[in-house]
Amino acid sequence: MTLAPEPPMGPVTLSDNTQAVLLLTSPLLVGGSEGSAGAKVLSAGEYSQLAMSLRQSRHQPADLLNGGRDALLASLPAHFDPERLSQLLSRGFQLGQAIEHWANRSITVISRADEVYPRRYKQRLKHLAPPLLYVCGHLALLDSPALAVVGSRSTPEVVLQQTTEIASLAASAGVVIASGAARGVDEAAMLGALNAGGYAIGVVADSLEKMSAKPIWRQGLIDGRLLLLSADAPSARFQPWRAMARNKLVYALSDAALVMSSDKDRGGTWEGAKEQLTKIRSCPIYVMDDPRGGEGLPAIHAMGAGLWPYPSSPEQLKLVVVDKPPLRHTPTAYHNKMHADLHAESLQQSLWDLGDFSPRLVLSEVNEDIGAATDCKSGETKQPSLKPDHSLLGRTLSPADELHAFAKKVILEALEHPKTESDLVELLKIARPQIKDWCSALVAQGHAKRLNKPIRYVRS
Repeated sequence: MTLAPEPPMGPVTLSDNTQAVLLLTSPLLVGGSEGSAGAKVLSAGEYSQLAMSLRQSRHQPADLLNGGRDALLASLPAHFDPERLSQLLSRGFQLGQAIEHWANRSITVISRADEVYPRRYKQRLKHLAPPLLYVCGHLALLDSPALAVVGSRSTPEVVLQQTTEIASLAASAGVVIASGAARGVDEAAMLGALNAGGYAIGVVADSLEKMSAKPIWRQGLIDGRLLLLSADAPSARFQPWRAMARNKLVYALSDAALVMSSDKDRGGTWEGAKEQLTKIRSCPIYVMDDPRGGEGLPAIHAMGAGLWPYPSSPEQLKLVVVDKPPLRHTPTAYHNKMHADLHAESLQQSLWDLGDFSPRLVLSEVNEDIGAATDCKSGETKQPSLKPDHSLLGRTLSPADELHAFAKKVILEALEHPKTESDLVELLKIARPQIKDWCSALVAQGHAKRLNKPIRYVRS
Protein backbone atom coordinates (compact mmCIF):
# COMPACT_ATOMS: atom_id res chain seq x y z
CA MET A 1 0.00 0.00 0.00
CA THR A 2 1.36 3.44 -0.87
CA LEU A 3 0.09 5.17 2.24
CA ALA A 4 2.89 6.00 4.64
CA PRO A 5 2.15 5.72 8.35
CA GLU A 6 2.26 9.03 10.13
CA PRO A 7 2.76 9.80 13.82
CA PRO A 8 -0.11 10.64 16.15
CA MET A 9 -1.62 14.01 15.36
CA GLY A 10 -0.34 16.81 17.53
CA PRO A 11 -1.66 20.34 17.97
CA VAL A 12 -2.92 21.71 14.66
CA THR A 13 -3.60 25.33 13.77
CA LEU A 14 -7.14 25.46 12.46
CA SER A 15 -7.93 27.51 9.38
CA ASP A 16 -9.94 30.70 9.78
CA ASN A 17 -12.76 29.04 7.85
CA THR A 18 -12.83 26.08 10.22
CA GLN A 19 -12.80 28.37 13.26
CA ALA A 20 -15.77 30.28 11.87
CA VAL A 21 -17.72 27.11 11.17
CA LEU A 22 -16.93 25.83 14.68
CA LEU A 23 -18.25 29.03 16.22
CA LEU A 24 -21.45 28.78 14.19
CA THR A 25 -22.23 25.07 14.49
CA SER A 26 -20.43 23.52 17.46
CA PRO A 27 -21.42 23.67 21.14
CA LEU A 28 -17.63 23.63 21.80
CA LEU A 29 -17.23 22.39 25.36
CA VAL A 30 -20.81 23.21 26.35
CA GLY A 31 -23.28 20.34 26.35
CA GLY A 32 -26.34 20.08 24.13
CA SER A 33 -27.02 22.45 21.24
CA GLU A 34 -26.63 25.70 23.19
CA GLY A 35 -23.63 27.90 22.61
CA SER A 36 -21.96 29.48 25.64
CA ALA A 37 -23.66 32.80 24.80
CA GLY A 38 -27.09 31.15 24.99
CA ALA A 39 -27.69 31.19 21.24
CA LYS A 40 -28.58 27.90 19.60
CA VAL A 41 -25.88 26.65 17.25
CA LEU A 42 -26.80 26.25 13.58
CA SER A 43 -28.02 22.87 12.37
CA ALA A 44 -26.38 21.28 9.33
CA GLY A 45 -29.27 22.47 7.17
CA GLU A 46 -29.09 26.01 8.51
CA TYR A 47 -25.36 26.16 7.96
CA SER A 48 -25.75 24.88 4.39
CA GLN A 49 -28.14 27.74 3.66
CA LEU A 50 -25.73 30.23 5.22
CA ALA A 51 -22.76 28.84 3.27
CA MET A 52 -24.74 29.10 0.03
CA SER A 53 -25.62 32.73 0.75
CA LEU A 54 -21.97 33.50 1.49
CA ARG A 55 -20.83 31.87 -1.76
CA GLN A 56 -23.42 33.79 -3.76
CA SER A 57 -22.02 37.04 -2.39
CA ARG A 58 -18.46 35.80 -3.03
CA HIS A 59 -17.62 35.47 0.64
CA GLN A 60 -16.41 32.59 2.79
CA PRO A 61 -16.97 31.75 6.49
CA ALA A 62 -13.65 33.35 7.48
CA ASP A 63 -14.99 36.74 6.39
CA LEU A 64 -17.33 36.62 9.39
CA LEU A 65 -14.32 36.91 11.71
CA ASN A 66 -12.92 40.21 10.47
CA GLY A 67 -13.91 43.83 10.96
CA GLY A 68 -16.57 43.72 8.27
CA ARG A 69 -18.66 41.12 10.10
CA ASP A 70 -21.54 43.40 11.05
CA ALA A 71 -21.96 44.67 7.51
CA LEU A 72 -21.81 41.14 6.11
CA LEU A 73 -24.39 39.86 8.61
CA ALA A 74 -26.69 42.76 7.75
CA SER A 75 -26.46 41.87 4.05
CA LEU A 76 -27.68 38.31 4.54
CA PRO A 77 -31.26 37.32 3.62
CA ALA A 78 -33.94 38.25 6.13
CA HIS A 79 -34.48 34.74 7.51
CA PHE A 80 -31.00 34.76 9.09
CA ASP A 81 -30.98 36.27 12.59
CA PRO A 82 -27.93 38.62 12.76
CA GLU A 83 -28.06 38.78 16.57
CA ARG A 84 -27.98 34.99 16.90
CA LEU A 85 -25.08 34.70 14.46
CA SER A 86 -23.20 37.50 16.19
CA GLN A 87 -23.55 35.83 19.60
CA LEU A 88 -22.20 32.57 18.22
CA LEU A 89 -19.28 34.29 16.51
CA SER A 90 -18.33 36.09 19.74
CA ARG A 91 -17.28 32.88 21.53
CA GLY A 92 -13.57 33.30 20.78
CA PHE A 93 -12.36 32.52 24.32
CA GLN A 94 -14.43 29.33 24.53
CA LEU A 95 -13.17 28.30 21.10
CA GLY A 96 -9.56 28.61 22.27
CA GLN A 97 -10.31 26.44 25.30
CA ALA A 98 -12.00 23.80 23.16
CA ILE A 99 -9.16 23.65 20.62
CA GLU A 100 -6.60 23.17 23.40
CA HIS A 101 -8.75 20.53 25.07
CA TRP A 102 -9.09 18.56 21.81
CA ALA A 103 -5.43 18.95 20.86
CA ASN A 104 -4.42 17.37 24.17
CA ARG A 105 -6.38 14.32 23.02
CA SER A 106 -4.89 14.37 19.48
CA ILE A 107 -8.23 15.50 18.03
CA THR A 108 -8.46 18.21 15.42
CA VAL A 109 -11.22 19.65 13.24
CA ILE A 110 -11.64 20.14 9.50
CA SER A 111 -14.44 21.98 7.74
CA ARG A 112 -15.98 21.78 4.29
CA ALA A 113 -13.97 24.87 3.39
CA ASP A 114 -10.65 23.03 3.99
CA GLU A 115 -8.70 21.28 1.23
CA VAL A 116 -8.28 18.14 3.35
CA TYR A 117 -12.05 17.72 3.72
CA PRO A 118 -12.95 14.45 1.91
CA ARG A 119 -13.94 15.09 -1.70
CA ARG A 120 -16.23 12.07 -1.58
CA TYR A 121 -18.48 13.75 0.98
CA LYS A 122 -18.85 16.86 -1.14
CA GLN A 123 -19.45 14.88 -4.34
CA ARG A 124 -21.75 12.21 -2.94
CA LEU A 125 -23.58 13.88 -0.05
CA LYS A 126 -23.62 17.42 -1.41
CA HIS A 127 -25.73 19.55 0.99
CA LEU A 128 -25.87 16.61 3.44
CA ALA A 129 -22.08 16.69 3.89
CA PRO A 130 -21.31 17.63 7.53
CA PRO A 131 -20.01 21.19 7.99
CA LEU A 132 -17.36 19.88 10.39
CA LEU A 133 -15.46 16.66 10.92
CA TYR A 134 -13.68 15.96 14.21
CA VAL A 135 -10.80 13.60 13.48
CA CYS A 136 -8.11 11.63 15.26
CA GLY A 137 -5.52 9.72 13.23
CA HIS A 138 -4.24 9.44 9.67
CA LEU A 139 -6.05 11.99 7.49
CA ALA A 140 -4.68 10.58 4.20
CA LEU A 141 -7.02 7.60 4.60
CA LEU A 142 -10.00 9.80 3.70
CA ASP A 143 -9.19 9.64 -0.02
CA SER A 144 -7.93 6.04 -0.19
CA PRO A 145 -9.67 3.05 -1.83
CA ALA A 146 -12.04 1.74 0.84
CA LEU A 147 -14.47 -1.09 1.48
CA ALA A 148 -17.26 -0.41 3.98
CA VAL A 149 -18.01 -3.47 6.10
CA VAL A 150 -21.10 -3.16 8.29
CA GLY A 151 -23.42 -5.39 10.28
CA SER A 152 -25.42 -5.90 13.43
CA ARG A 153 -23.97 -5.69 16.91
CA SER A 154 -25.40 -9.12 17.74
CA THR A 155 -23.86 -11.32 15.05
CA PRO A 156 -22.95 -15.04 15.25
CA GLU A 157 -19.29 -15.78 15.86
CA VAL A 158 -18.95 -17.63 12.56
CA VAL A 159 -19.98 -14.48 10.67
CA LEU A 160 -17.56 -12.39 12.75
CA GLN A 161 -14.79 -14.80 11.73
CA GLN A 162 -15.76 -14.33 8.07
CA THR A 163 -15.64 -10.58 8.67
CA THR A 164 -12.11 -10.82 10.05
CA GLU A 165 -10.96 -12.89 7.06
CA ILE A 166 -12.40 -10.43 4.54
CA ALA A 167 -10.78 -7.50 6.37
CA SER A 168 -7.44 -9.32 6.38
CA LEU A 169 -7.74 -9.87 2.62
CA ALA A 170 -8.52 -6.17 2.18
CA ALA A 171 -5.36 -5.34 4.14
CA SER A 172 -3.33 -7.48 1.73
CA ALA A 173 -4.97 -5.66 -1.19
CA GLY A 174 -4.16 -2.20 0.20
CA VAL A 175 -7.86 -1.44 0.62
CA VAL A 176 -8.95 0.52 3.69
CA ILE A 177 -11.77 -0.90 5.81
CA ALA A 178 -14.42 1.69 6.73
CA SER A 179 -16.95 0.96 9.45
CA GLY A 180 -18.66 2.35 12.53
CA ALA A 181 -16.33 1.20 15.34
CA ALA A 182 -19.28 -0.37 17.19
CA ARG A 183 -19.33 -3.75 18.89
CA GLY A 184 -19.85 -6.73 16.58
CA VAL A 185 -19.16 -6.63 12.85
CA ASP A 186 -17.71 -3.09 12.92
CA GLU A 187 -15.01 -3.93 15.46
CA ALA A 188 -14.28 -7.29 13.84
CA ALA A 189 -13.74 -5.65 10.45
CA MET A 190 -11.56 -2.79 11.69
CA LEU A 191 -9.46 -4.95 14.00
CA GLY A 192 -9.15 -7.61 11.30
CA ALA A 193 -7.60 -5.03 8.98
CA LEU A 194 -5.34 -3.49 11.63
CA ASN A 195 -4.11 -6.84 12.96
CA ALA A 196 -3.20 -7.85 9.40
CA GLY A 197 -1.11 -4.71 8.94
CA GLY A 198 -3.79 -2.79 7.02
CA TYR A 199 -5.69 0.44 7.50
CA ALA A 200 -9.11 1.32 8.89
CA ILE A 201 -11.50 4.25 9.29
CA GLY A 202 -14.07 4.34 12.07
CA VAL A 203 -16.99 6.78 11.86
CA VAL A 204 -18.10 6.85 15.47
CA ALA A 205 -21.54 7.56 16.90
CA ASP A 206 -20.29 7.74 20.48
CA SER A 207 -17.94 10.26 22.09
CA LEU A 208 -14.82 10.60 19.94
CA GLU A 209 -12.85 11.48 23.06
CA LYS A 210 -13.86 8.19 24.66
CA MET A 211 -13.43 6.09 21.51
CA SER A 212 -9.96 7.43 20.70
CA ALA A 213 -8.82 6.48 24.21
CA LYS A 214 -10.00 2.85 23.99
CA PRO A 215 -7.09 0.38 24.24
CA ILE A 216 -8.21 -1.59 21.16
CA TRP A 217 -7.61 1.45 18.92
CA ARG A 218 -4.48 2.80 20.58
CA GLN A 219 -1.85 0.94 18.55
CA GLY A 220 -3.54 1.68 15.25
CA LEU A 221 -3.53 5.38 16.06
CA ILE A 222 0.09 5.28 17.21
CA ASP A 223 1.16 3.47 14.02
CA GLY A 224 -0.72 5.90 11.77
CA ARG A 225 -2.94 3.15 10.33
CA LEU A 226 -6.27 4.25 11.80
CA LEU A 227 -8.54 7.27 11.50
CA LEU A 228 -11.47 7.88 13.84
CA LEU A 229 -13.90 10.63 12.91
CA SER A 230 -17.20 12.10 13.96
CA ALA A 231 -19.54 14.78 12.65
CA ASP A 232 -20.49 15.61 16.24
CA ALA A 233 -18.53 17.38 18.98
CA PRO A 234 -15.95 15.01 20.55
CA SER A 235 -17.76 14.94 23.89
CA ALA A 236 -21.17 14.08 22.37
CA ARG A 237 -22.55 10.88 23.84
CA PHE A 238 -24.13 8.04 21.91
CA GLN A 239 -27.64 8.61 20.63
CA PRO A 240 -29.57 6.26 18.30
CA TRP A 241 -30.13 9.08 15.81
CA ARG A 242 -26.37 9.71 15.69
CA ALA A 243 -25.82 6.06 14.83
CA MET A 244 -28.37 6.34 12.03
CA ALA A 245 -26.84 9.57 10.73
CA ARG A 246 -23.30 8.18 10.64
CA ASN A 247 -24.31 5.31 8.32
CA LYS A 248 -24.32 7.59 5.29
CA LEU A 249 -20.86 8.83 6.26
CA VAL A 250 -19.45 5.29 6.25
CA TYR A 251 -20.92 4.49 2.84
CA ALA A 252 -19.91 7.83 1.31
CA LEU A 253 -16.24 7.25 2.18
CA SER A 254 -16.19 3.89 0.42
CA ASP A 255 -15.84 2.52 -3.09
CA ALA A 256 -18.05 -0.47 -2.25
CA ALA A 257 -19.88 -1.79 0.80
CA LEU A 258 -20.50 -5.24 2.25
CA VAL A 259 -23.33 -6.01 4.70
CA MET A 260 -22.32 -9.01 6.79
CA SER A 261 -25.48 -9.31 8.90
CA SER A 262 -28.76 -7.48 9.37
CA ASP A 263 -32.18 -7.75 10.90
CA LYS A 264 -35.15 -7.16 8.63
CA ASP A 265 -37.23 -3.98 8.87
CA ARG A 266 -35.39 -2.72 11.94
CA GLY A 267 -31.99 -1.69 13.21
CA GLY A 268 -29.28 0.70 12.07
CA THR A 269 -27.70 -1.68 9.56
CA TRP A 270 -31.03 -2.27 7.84
CA GLU A 271 -31.97 1.41 7.75
CA GLY A 272 -28.54 2.44 6.52
CA ALA A 273 -28.55 -0.07 3.65
CA LYS A 274 -32.13 0.82 2.73
CA GLU A 275 -31.28 4.53 2.65
CA GLN A 276 -28.32 3.88 0.39
CA LEU A 277 -30.18 1.63 -2.04
CA THR A 278 -33.28 3.80 -2.33
CA LYS A 279 -32.03 7.37 -1.88
CA ILE A 280 -28.36 8.29 -1.60
CA ARG A 281 -26.62 5.54 -3.63
CA SER A 282 -23.09 6.51 -2.64
CA CYS A 283 -21.52 3.20 -3.68
CA PRO A 284 -22.39 -0.36 -4.76
CA ILE A 285 -23.62 -2.57 -1.92
CA TYR A 286 -23.11 -6.32 -1.54
CA VAL A 287 -24.56 -8.75 0.98
CA MET A 288 -23.22 -12.04 2.25
CA ASP A 289 -25.18 -14.96 0.86
CA ASP A 290 -25.36 -16.74 4.20
CA PRO A 291 -28.57 -17.31 6.21
CA ARG A 292 -26.58 -17.02 9.43
CA GLY A 293 -26.31 -13.30 8.73
CA GLY A 294 -30.00 -12.76 9.42
CA GLU A 295 -33.29 -12.24 7.59
CA GLY A 296 -32.30 -8.76 6.49
CA LEU A 297 -29.68 -9.96 3.98
CA PRO A 298 -32.04 -11.49 1.37
CA ALA A 299 -34.36 -8.50 1.77
CA ILE A 300 -31.46 -6.08 1.16
CA HIS A 301 -30.49 -8.18 -1.87
CA ALA A 302 -34.06 -7.90 -3.14
CA MET A 303 -33.81 -4.10 -2.88
CA GLY A 304 -30.87 -4.11 -5.29
CA ALA A 305 -27.72 -5.15 -3.43
CA GLY A 306 -25.42 -7.61 -5.17
CA LEU A 307 -24.23 -10.92 -3.78
CA TRP A 308 -20.68 -10.82 -2.45
CA PRO A 309 -18.52 -12.69 -5.00
CA TYR A 310 -16.18 -14.19 -2.36
CA PRO A 311 -12.84 -13.03 -3.78
CA SER A 312 -10.01 -15.36 -2.81
CA SER A 313 -7.00 -13.15 -3.56
CA PRO A 314 -6.02 -9.50 -3.08
CA GLU A 315 -6.27 -8.97 -6.83
CA GLN A 316 -9.82 -10.28 -6.93
CA LEU A 317 -10.84 -8.11 -3.99
CA LYS A 318 -9.40 -5.04 -5.72
CA LEU A 319 -11.46 -5.93 -8.78
CA VAL A 320 -14.65 -5.95 -6.72
CA VAL A 321 -13.95 -2.81 -4.69
CA VAL A 322 -12.06 -0.54 -7.09
CA ASP A 323 -13.13 -1.67 -10.57
CA LYS A 324 -16.69 -2.47 -9.42
CA PRO A 325 -17.97 -4.98 -11.99
CA PRO A 326 -21.77 -5.16 -12.51
CA LEU A 327 -23.49 -6.60 -9.46
CA ARG A 328 -25.97 -8.99 -11.03
CA HIS A 329 -25.64 -9.89 -14.65
CA THR A 330 -22.02 -10.79 -15.39
CA PRO A 331 -20.61 -12.87 -12.55
CA THR A 332 -16.95 -13.62 -13.03
CA ALA A 333 -15.51 -17.10 -13.13
CA TYR A 334 -14.11 -16.82 -9.62
CA HIS A 335 -17.53 -15.54 -8.45
CA ASN A 336 -19.14 -18.71 -9.79
CA LYS A 337 -16.50 -20.91 -8.21
CA MET A 338 -16.52 -19.25 -4.81
CA HIS A 339 -20.32 -19.07 -4.81
CA ALA A 340 -20.53 -22.78 -5.60
CA ASP A 341 -17.97 -23.67 -2.93
CA LEU A 342 -19.88 -21.69 -0.31
CA HIS A 343 -23.22 -23.36 -1.00
CA ALA A 344 -22.08 -26.82 -2.01
CA GLU A 345 -22.29 -28.46 1.39
CA SER A 346 -25.63 -27.03 2.52
CA LEU A 347 -27.22 -27.25 -0.94
CA GLN A 348 -26.16 -30.84 -1.56
CA GLN A 349 -27.43 -31.89 1.85
CA SER A 350 -30.80 -30.21 1.21
CA LEU A 351 -31.17 -31.78 -2.22
CA TRP A 352 -29.98 -35.21 -1.18
CA ASP A 353 -32.73 -35.23 1.45
CA LEU A 354 -35.35 -34.98 -1.32
CA GLY A 355 -34.65 -38.43 -2.67
CA ASP A 356 -32.08 -40.96 -3.77
CA PHE A 357 -30.58 -39.10 -6.71
CA SER A 358 -27.12 -39.51 -8.14
CA PRO A 359 -25.50 -36.31 -9.42
CA ARG A 360 -23.56 -38.27 -12.05
CA LEU A 361 -26.81 -39.73 -13.40
CA VAL A 362 -28.24 -36.25 -13.57
CA LEU A 363 -25.19 -35.12 -15.53
CA SER A 364 -25.95 -37.69 -18.18
CA GLU A 365 -29.26 -35.92 -18.82
CA VAL A 366 -28.27 -32.26 -18.62
CA ASN A 367 -24.85 -30.76 -18.10
CA GLU A 368 -24.78 -27.09 -19.02
CA ASP A 369 -23.75 -24.70 -16.30
CA ILE A 370 -26.27 -22.33 -14.79
CA GLY A 371 -25.36 -18.76 -15.66
CA ALA A 372 -22.77 -17.19 -17.91
CA ALA A 373 -19.14 -17.30 -16.80
CA THR A 374 -16.31 -14.95 -17.61
CA ASP A 375 -12.93 -16.36 -18.56
CA CYS A 376 -10.50 -14.56 -16.22
CA LYS A 377 -7.64 -14.83 -18.75
CA SER A 378 -9.35 -13.79 -21.98
CA GLY A 379 -12.04 -11.58 -20.45
CA GLU A 380 -14.59 -13.12 -22.82
CA THR A 381 -18.05 -14.03 -21.58
CA LYS A 382 -19.06 -17.62 -22.29
CA GLN A 383 -22.78 -18.20 -22.57
CA PRO A 384 -24.03 -21.61 -21.45
CA SER A 385 -25.22 -23.92 -24.20
CA LEU A 386 -28.90 -24.77 -24.24
CA LYS A 387 -28.17 -28.14 -25.84
CA PRO A 388 -26.68 -31.13 -24.01
CA ASP A 389 -22.99 -31.56 -24.72
CA HIS A 390 -22.69 -35.32 -25.14
CA SER A 391 -18.92 -35.07 -25.24
CA LEU A 392 -19.03 -34.64 -21.45
CA LEU A 393 -20.87 -37.91 -20.85
CA GLY A 394 -18.86 -40.39 -18.87
CA ARG A 395 -16.25 -37.80 -17.91
CA THR A 396 -15.46 -36.83 -14.31
CA LEU A 397 -16.72 -33.29 -13.87
CA SER A 398 -15.89 -30.75 -11.21
CA PRO A 399 -17.95 -30.65 -8.01
CA ALA A 400 -19.33 -27.27 -9.11
CA ASP A 401 -20.54 -28.73 -12.44
CA GLU A 402 -22.16 -31.65 -10.62
CA LEU A 403 -23.81 -29.33 -8.14
CA HIS A 404 -25.19 -27.00 -10.81
CA ALA A 405 -26.62 -29.80 -12.91
CA PHE A 406 -28.10 -31.67 -9.97
CA ALA A 407 -29.67 -28.51 -8.55
CA LYS A 408 -31.10 -27.69 -11.96
CA LYS A 409 -32.82 -31.05 -12.28
CA VAL A 410 -34.36 -30.92 -8.80
CA ILE A 411 -35.51 -27.30 -9.13
CA LEU A 412 -37.08 -27.94 -12.54
CA GLU A 413 -38.92 -30.94 -11.10
CA ALA A 414 -40.20 -28.68 -8.31
CA LEU A 415 -41.41 -26.17 -10.92
CA GLU A 416 -43.84 -28.56 -12.57
CA HIS A 417 -46.45 -26.22 -11.07
CA PRO A 418 -45.87 -22.46 -10.48
CA LYS A 419 -44.03 -21.66 -7.26
CA THR A 420 -42.91 -18.45 -5.59
CA GLU A 421 -39.39 -17.95 -4.26
CA SER A 422 -40.80 -18.44 -0.76
CA ASP A 423 -42.28 -21.78 -1.82
CA LEU A 424 -38.88 -22.92 -3.10
CA VAL A 425 -37.08 -21.69 0.01
CA GLU A 426 -39.47 -23.69 2.19
CA LEU A 427 -39.25 -26.78 -0.03
CA LEU A 428 -35.49 -26.89 -0.61
CA LYS A 429 -34.27 -25.18 2.58
CA ILE A 430 -31.94 -22.91 0.61
CA ALA A 431 -31.28 -19.20 1.19
CA ARG A 432 -33.52 -16.90 -0.85
CA PRO A 433 -30.65 -15.15 -2.72
CA GLN A 434 -29.46 -18.54 -3.99
CA ILE A 435 -33.00 -19.47 -5.10
CA LYS A 436 -33.28 -16.13 -6.91
CA ASP A 437 -29.98 -16.76 -8.72
CA TRP A 438 -30.96 -20.31 -9.79
CA CYS A 439 -34.38 -19.22 -11.05
CA SER A 440 -33.06 -16.19 -12.92
CA ALA A 441 -30.51 -18.39 -14.68
CA LEU A 442 -33.14 -20.99 -15.62
CA VAL A 443 -35.36 -18.25 -17.06
CA ALA A 444 -32.43 -16.80 -19.02
CA GLN A 445 -31.69 -20.24 -20.48
CA GLY A 446 -35.31 -20.77 -21.48
CA HIS A 447 -35.88 -23.70 -19.11
CA ALA A 448 -38.36 -21.83 -16.90
CA LYS A 449 -40.77 -18.92 -17.17
CA ARG A 450 -41.29 -16.04 -14.77
CA LEU A 451 -44.91 -15.18 -13.94
CA ASN A 452 -46.01 -11.92 -12.34
CA LYS A 453 -48.54 -10.84 -9.70
CA PRO A 454 -47.28 -12.53 -7.63
CA ILE A 455 -43.82 -13.40 -8.96
CA ARG A 456 -43.69 -17.16 -9.58
CA TYR A 457 -41.65 -19.56 -11.66
CA VAL A 458 -42.79 -22.55 -13.69
CA ARG A 459 -41.01 -25.06 -15.90
CA SER A 460 -41.16 -24.20 -19.62
